[in-house]
Amino acid sequence: MKQRTHSERISFHDSIVTMEVDFSSLTFTDTVAVDTFYDEVERRLAATNKRWYFLVNYTDCVIAPEAWDRFAERGKIANVDYGLGTVRVGATSQTRETIRQRAGLESFRANIYDTRDQALLVLGEMRKRRRESETATEETFLRVEGINLRFGGVKAITGVSFEIKRGEISSIIGPNGAGKSSMLNVINGVYHPQEGTITFLGKARHQMHPHQAAAQGIARTFQNIALFKGMTVLDNLMTGRNLKMKCNFLQQAFYWGPAQREELEHRKKIEEIVDFLEIEHIRKTPVGRLPYGLQKRVELGRALAAEPTLLLLDEPMAGMNVEEKQDMCRFILDIVDQFGTTILLIEHDMGVVMDISDFVVVLDHGEKIADGTADEVRSDPTVIRAYLGTAH
Repeated sequence: MKQRTHSERISFHDSIVTMEVDFSSLTFTDTVAVDTFYDEVERRLAATNKRWYFLVNYTDCVIAPEAWDRFAERGKIANVDYGLGTVRVGATSQTRETIRQRAGLESFRANIYDTRDQALLVLGEMRKRRRESETATEETFLRVEGINLRFGGVKAITGVSFEIKRGEISSIIGPNGAGKSSMLNVINGVYHPQEGTITFLGKARHQMHPHQAAAQGIARTFQNIALFKGMTVLDNLMTGRNLKMKCNFLQQAFYWGPAQREELEHRKKIEEIVDFLEIEHIRKTPVGRLPYGLQKRVELGRALAAEPTLLLLDEPMAGMNVEEKQDMCRFILDIVDQFGTTILLIEHDMGVVMDISDFVVVLDHGEKIADGTADEVRSDPTVIRAYLGTAH
């Protein structure tokens, strides 16, 4: 059987804005083999003068250890220059694990699926979310204007304003006591500011209670883990479905008819979150027996169970080791990509913030001192002086 050329392994599907790359049965023994293929990929992409979604087939593909660094580097370049999103299919368990590890290290989305149909379904969801995002550009997603929060004579937040966009990861950074957690508490209704307005999905408000925020699609996690330690992982995740449950107390108590059908539907959703967060092996374990990193993952899962439009994460990686932080970064990126959730997080690890954030807000002593992209904030002299420190 005649071997296909590299060019024949690359095809464009204009109707779904997707470039399909077929690595199946190929062996990349060294960097030369990697460069030869990717040179053709980039040549074909450059000729289209547009961006594409990438569908990559890894069935029976072998990548030698000495070729992996170059393979990952060339793939990243193609994604940055021409990509709208990538899904991968058919990877062996070893290739799958290597991709997941690199996804954690380099903060990109793994998006690995077993079949081509599954991958195409996810690509369809990506295109749908992109269209919705483009049509919603004129609608304010979240705008914070002139927030002033005081506790007696103590000013926690003074005149803070910023705006975040739909489908992005935004971060709030600043020294301890800068007002970061207080700002999240204002957004989801735990604290009521004395002055200022919050506009969410086009609706302006001055005050809102937490249950109203949850009903509107705002969920959050906290600095300190707030799980039910004596309950299993599944039961903790089910508490996140509370607002989605419509049957009354008596129906649920008898567990019959509509109540039974409703719970089965909710449990199906919970199992999807279990699979997404890769916690199948602990699903029936009491949360109190789990190590810290897994408890943080369960807390993230409980917030996801509410199917939020906006997810507030208060120091989701605090106290984690490097491997746990890599996993959490990967999950955060995948949440945006697969669920279309907008994320606003607080994090002290500057490496994490700069790697995964589309937009960064910097607070100091309750006041906003800067905002912008990660690169803009990183180079802002006020931020360097107030937060990152200066050389003496």
